[in-house]
Amino acid sequence: MKGGEIINSLKEKILNTSIELFYKKGFEATGVREISKKAKVSPSMINYHFGSKKGILKEIMELFFSYMEEYLNKEHVEEKKFEERIRMAIKSLVIALRKNEKMFKIIMTQIPDDDIDLIEYRTEKMKKIILGKIFLDEFKGFNSNVKYEIIGPALSGMIFSHFLLKDIATQISGKIFDDEFYEIYPDYIADIYLYGALKKLKE
Repeated sequence: MKGGEIINSLKEKILNTSIELFYKKGFEATGVREISKKAKVSPSMINYHFGSKKGILKEIMELFFSYMEEYLNKEHVEEKKFEERIRMAIKSLVIALRKNEKMFKIIMTQIPDDDIDLIEYRTEKMKKIILGKIFLDEFKGFNSNVKYEIIGPALSGMIFSHFLLKDIATQISGKIFDDEFYEIYPDYIADIYLYGALKKLKE
């Protein structure tokens, strides 16, 4: 194994360990020493790669959002017409969230309330994906009664809330969210969202 490969392997090991600990214990409750012990690396190695525990969290955020954009780009979402773009975007995001569910929950629930930098970074990334890649300029020309602040969050909320509340939903419904469920989930959500959204836009 070459030097660069060793460095990348150690960095991934620290990241994967941190994801597990942040997910199970929470960001605030997890210390650098615990990460180093679990990952079997020295605290100085963590400092070298990430600078701090906050640096690890920032790296997790960057990695997660890059995955989301990768799935959207793979389907050439921006090239589709509005309804198809919404449907493809939902499917792409659901795939990305299923494969990176722990990172998603960390990003949505574990950023400290007083960490303005990370909160703003998350906000900008979400705006870039939801408004920049999915909605584009579609709503230009519609009347001033269109509530962008409702339409945008409504889409992300319908997708994201399932993954944030999945454990509770399982307990309430008794359903297991398996591959069969996720085959129909994106189109089901798209139908609910689109028919309501399009009706409001055309009023």
